[in-house]
Amino acid sequence: MSNLSSASSSTPASPTQPSTLSFLHESVRSVFQEGPERSAGKFVALRQLVLDGRDTPVAFDANLHAIGAGQIRWNACELVAGTVMVMASPCDRNQNRRALRFASKTLGSLPTMKTVSTVPSADLSEYFRVAKKAAVDGREGELTMLGVNLVDVGMLERRQAGEQDLQYTSFEHTFVLGIGREGFRMWSVWGGCEYQLDDLSTLEGARLRDWNEGKEFLKTFKVLTAEKGTWSEEIIKAYDELFDVDMLSICGKDKRHLPVVPDYRPWVRIFEIKDVKTANMEKIKWYRKSRTMA
Repeated sequence: MSNLSSASSSTPASPTQPSTLSFLHESVRSVFQEGPERSAGKFVALRQLVLDGRDTPVAFDANLHAIGAGQIRWNACELVAGTVMVMASPCDRNQNRRALRFASKTLGSLPTMKTVSTVPSADLSEYFRVAKKAAVDGREGELTMLGVNLVDVGMLERRQAGEQDLQYTSFEHTFVLGIGREGFRMWSVWGGCEYQLDDLSTLEGARLRDWNEGKEFLKTFKVLTAEKGTWSEEIIKAYDELFDVDMLSICGKDKRHLPVVPDYRPWVRIFEIKDVKTANMEKIKWYRKSRTMA
């Protein structure tokens, strides 16, 4: 998103008390700052906590949950979206499960063609508007989380029709927006790229963005989701600006990935968590076997 304005028009958070959005950002960083193996182990632990339906908060030895971490795609959007949404969700087993399931194809989160054909595509601009209002109005601004799933209807249709020869790269993507009083952050990785999640979580990827950037982001996302049919220069440019992925440069003959799916049919669904509290992020405490549990 290098083309977006960097001039801030937001009210800064109090220097003496971190905002909820800032607290969430640091909590997510704590998961991903120790490199792929340990971070994937933490994701396995967090996922298991949710699937087991255990009461929270709970402490985990990250060392013990490294088993199975090798099966986790370090740069999968499912990993980052699932981690952020579960950490932000209230300390309630049912809400944790819904947050994890939204971001997980392996847990059956994909919509059906019947849903896509009968339910209108979600309007991110409207969700963002409501979240911003909740953030800037009142004495204490609320933090709202938006899990956004850009569905590739063409690939979804092929899968549900039982096609085995899916020789295309899907444009489907899931990312998370956190909208607070001081602005918003985006957590996003794209599985076909070589960057690492610890880079994105600590550097450019999840940086604080202001409301001017929000307007540009939503404008670009509207371009991405309004058009249907075949790929155009506008769609390719919008996808690159939003997710830092140039589909033409990495997909096609003799390139890193298979050709991108030829029919461009996007559909959007959104998972919303309102009024996120800092206590939500304290549902899990990490410790090492050599240390005493907190």
